[in-house]
Amino acid sequence: MNRVEFTRKIVQLLYEMIQANEKPIIDYVLRSTEEQKRLYNEGKSKCDGVIKKSNHQLGVAMDIYFVDENNKLDFSKDRYKKWHKIWEEKYDGKPIIEWDLPHFE
Repeated sequence: MNRVEFTRKIVQLLYEMIQANEKPIIDYVLRSTEEQKRLYNEGKSKCDGVIKKSNHQLGVAMDIYFVDENNKLDFSKDRYKKWHKIWEEKYDGKPIIEWDLPHFE
């Protein structure tokens, strides 16, 4: 999926989330090499940003977080599984990464 197609599809997914009364927060839409290296060095990514680039660096991945009724981050696995299933089946997105629930690509 190229960057334009990814953008179109992720916006459609976000619209569905909002219509379902979710409160999504988007993060890491386009990540710099320096930021990717930092995350790799902190053990938060398997991509070093140089030899192995992250799809965030290529603009075809986004992290989506959800907040609950108290505006606190909610990492409910069931919630993420629901939206990843829609992302895969309806928008041809990649499967959920169990250790990185907010990651959509």
